[in-house]
Amino acid sequence: MMAINWKRYERQIILPNFGLVQQEKLAKAKILVVGAGGLGCPALLYLAAAGIGEIGIIDFDTVAESNLHRQVLYNAKDIGSNKAIVAGEKIALAYPDCEVKTYPEKLSIQNATEIISSYHLILDGCDNFDTRYLIDEVCKQQNIPWIYASISRFEGQVSVFNLPDANGIKAYYTNLFADKPSNESLLNCAEAGVLGVIPGIIGNMQALEAIKVIAQIGQPLANELLTYNGLTNQMYKTKIL
Repeated sequence: MMAINWKRYERQIILPNFGLVQQEKLAKAKILVVGAGGLGCPALLYLAAAGIGEIGIIDFDTVAESNLHRQVLYNAKDIGSNKAIVAGEKIALAYPDCEVKTYPEKLSIQNATEIISSYHLILDGCDNFDTRYLIDEVCKQQNIPWIYASISRFEGQVSVFNLPDANGIKAYYTNLFADKPSNESLLNCAEAGVLGVIPGIIGNMQALEAIKVIAQIGQPLANELLTYNGLTNQMYKTKIL
């Protein structure tokens, strides 16, 4: 772990119930972001800016022009390049206190346990059920919490799985979706569309939940699903049993 640049983080260190101890927890944390797309880009920026010590980025996809309205780490010169590598380079340049590891590959049954087990917390920035069920299963085996999110059109959802709530009870992704739907039943952004700012809002909510979990502040969304409607700015929570 690199020495902490206290000057950089002084505005959050002076917060009530947040101080040097919490900043040190962030500096020691290792977070893996699965998918460097619409959700992953804002989450990566704010996790690195907050002082997370090590961030892993896994994504096999390449930057396309249609990504640029919401995937704010990239520009036109990045089109055709691997997202994990480009995102890693930009995060490392902007936030030298953060150690960045990149995996320009797909998270799969073959590599998931090895990669995920190296981290304290996982952020889901993917867009398919197979990967989410894989994350859930490996995190359950390794006892690692993970932060789920999904977006479509004008809405988004966030939850924290495999983390005990105030009563010591853990919820898993399978509590939300007991039976795995087919990927064909999930419309991705290319099919359903998405307003560009929605993944920015939801990705930042994921980053906030990650900071709360690592720094042990506030009340993370353990066993709760938060749904946000961008057209009305309404939010509501649903208990996951």
